Amino acid sequence: MLGLAAIACTLLWFALLAQRPLFDPDEGRYAEIPREMLSGGDWVIPHLDALVYLEKPPLQYWLTALSLRGFGENEFAARLCTGLAGYLSLGIVFLVAQHLWGAEAGFRALLFTSASSLFVLLGHQLTLDMLLSFCLSAALGCFLVAQAGRNERGSWRAWMLGCWAAMAFAVLTKGLIGVLIPAASLGLYILWQGDSWLLRRLNLRWGLPLFLGLATPWFLAAARENPRFLTFFFVREHLQRFLTPIEHRTEPWWFFLPVLVIGILPWLAQVCRSVAATIANRAPRGEFDAARLLLMWGLFVVIFFSFSDSKLIPYILPAVPALALLCASGKAADNPAALLIGALLTLAACAGILAYTSGIGSSAESRELLALIRSTLFWTCALLALGALICAVCVLKARPLAALTGLCGSWFLATSTLLVAAIPAAPLYSAKNVAAVLLSQAAPADPIFAVQSYQQSLPFYLRHPVTLVNYRDEFDLGLTQDPDRGIETLQQFSQVWRGLNAGFAVLPWRTRDRLAAQGLPMREIAHFPDRVIISRR
Repeated sequence: MLGLAAIACTLLWFALLAQRPLFDPDEGRYAEIPREMLSGGDWVIPHLDALVYLEKPPLQYWLTALSLRGFGENEFAARLCTGLAGYLSLGIVFLVAQHLWGAEAGFRALLFTSASSLFVLLGHQLTLDMLLSFCLSAALGCFLVAQAGRNERGSWRAWMLGCWAAMAFAVLTKGLIGVLIPAASLGLYILWQGDSWLLRRLNLRWGLPLFLGLATPWFLAAARENPRFLTFFFVREHLQRFLTPIEHRTEPWWFFLPVLVIGILPWLAQVCRSVAATIANRAPRGEFDAARLLLMWGLFVVIFFSFSDSKLIPYILPAVPALALLCASGKAADNPAALLIGALLTLAACAGILAYTSGIGSSAESRELLALIRSTLFWTCALLALGALICAVCVLKARPLAALTGLCGSWFLATSTLLVAAIPAAPLYSAKNVAAVLLSQAAPADPIFAVQSYQQSLPFYLRHPVTLVNYRDEFDLGLTQDPDRGIETLQQFSQVWRGLNAGFAVLPWRTRDRLAAQGLPMREIAHFPDRVIISRR
């Protein structure tokens, strides 16, 4: 039975990567960069819309480009790297917990992670965060296994090499955060536990050269290819992004607390009990305490990003596998009270979703979205309610593992319905329909302009870049280095447009009205909720 369930969940996991159009901005951006690499672009310096884009390292771009080459330029191939990273992360938590605490602990760790709505959603959304989390989880898992076997000759060194390699891949995915989280968590653990002997068990002699050998070649090549790379990447994309509101993503300090609570809601009580038990209990001095390291890891991720002036929900994803392992390490997973609290919180989530479906107090935009996804949300609620009922019944029958399986399984399936609901909502967040209109109307040589607005998925579906008009945002560096790839002002665009025999432009309604008032010749060929397509013919 468990084998069939595992096969079904595996098929569902990968099926959810397909069909759903790429959502803007992240999915469009991280699909287009590897598409441009694959179509003859630069594999050292990433490009977006044919402009230099140095915000992130290229590991996921390389992997996604290979996926696009193997499976075609479609949504499934674009998301496959993210989906595999999430799926393999489930394998990591299972195997690590099994190695440390036994088979049942491994199964519980798997259940906890798969019941995290934050984990499941980000495992199917094309961003860099799941690959980063996978690399960090691999580093953490290798470290835990190495230190748990510190009295075994030789084997711990091989595991530590795996840890160093995983950190290098994390750095190649998203920068210095790939080494900061492991290093800071380890430092805090040593201060708390007093296990300074652990510093002798890092295999620095071979691990550090391995790390540098894997991580540094691209940075050296990028610095050689682009003189502005080092300053832009390390100063702007690390220090300024963290210390200043340069990205306009400022949120209150407590922003990640509700994100984490909602993201692990069905096993929130187990986390609280595990944290309390880890603080109260301590392994004898000189022995490795895996639970304390896991706690430090999870806390550091949440607290560190809470101090940042740039906050986005996916940033705390690396905390989820660590907390799942922490819960699986002790007795909190089977606590009847914690399981019943999970069932009650699940019913509360149902009530919240039903309140949202009523549309009371919703904005016009929210009501438009709600009309597209309301029917699917009822299935979401039904699955959650069923899971809560199964959990309560199994607790009363003194079957805690069955209770946890029913509760976590329902959350995995319910979260999957949200991904299905995103399919009809795609026209609100994706440029796939816009691109379809342009492809049906434009000749291959016709220029296409994105005026005062840019949909990240548009070039991916068009299979070629567009010309930016009066728009810079994250393209500031690229347009500074290659100003001919854009048009600076609307006035300049008007001059270019009047000189064309044929061309197309995608622009917001207010911009279209402004240009029409100036007498710009245009023919409207398609309307969308927030933009319009015009033609010059």
